[in-house]
Amino acid sequence: MLFGTGSAKFQRSGSEVILYHSNLRPEWSEQNVNTIESIYDHYTTFQNAGDYSNFWVDINLFKYDTDSMIGGSADKMEELYPTYLFSSVYFWPHSDGNAVSGSNTSGSVFFIKEFKHSYIDSENANRDVLSIHFVSTDYTTLTGSLVWAYSEQVIQY
Repeated sequence: MLFGTGSAKFQRSGSEVILYHSNLRPEWSEQNVNTIESIYDHYTTFQNAGDYSNFWVDINLFKYDTDSMIGGSADKMEELYPTYLFSSVYFWPHSDGNAVSGSNTSGSVFFIKEFKHSYIDSENANRDVLSIHFVSTDYTTLTGSLVWAYSEQVIQY
């Protein structure tokens, strides 16, 4: 895995939250492209100002009910929502990797934009899933975020 193998996590004001039993849906490069057109000859140039990142983290809440080490699904839901809604946080796609790097700083700040509750199987209402949408507030870069995981070791480059 290029970015690590652990569960996603985020940190706000020194408080760290690991999102066990989660699946990551990354959108690494949402480009902010400026279009510049000459008024004289209509020659058009494109300039990439930077890339934003978006992450959806789908937490399988129903798995918390069978994991006695970390509590139940209701406990996790109450821990996250609404406590962290509209919060600015640092985000790690994988807890054994690095935080997502910003263009000008070591870590990019992410905004928790929304929470969505859904079910994996509509016939079985016991399979709750909570999706959290993380949106970068600054341009991000992959530099410093890449790790190489091999045989239960994480080697950072």
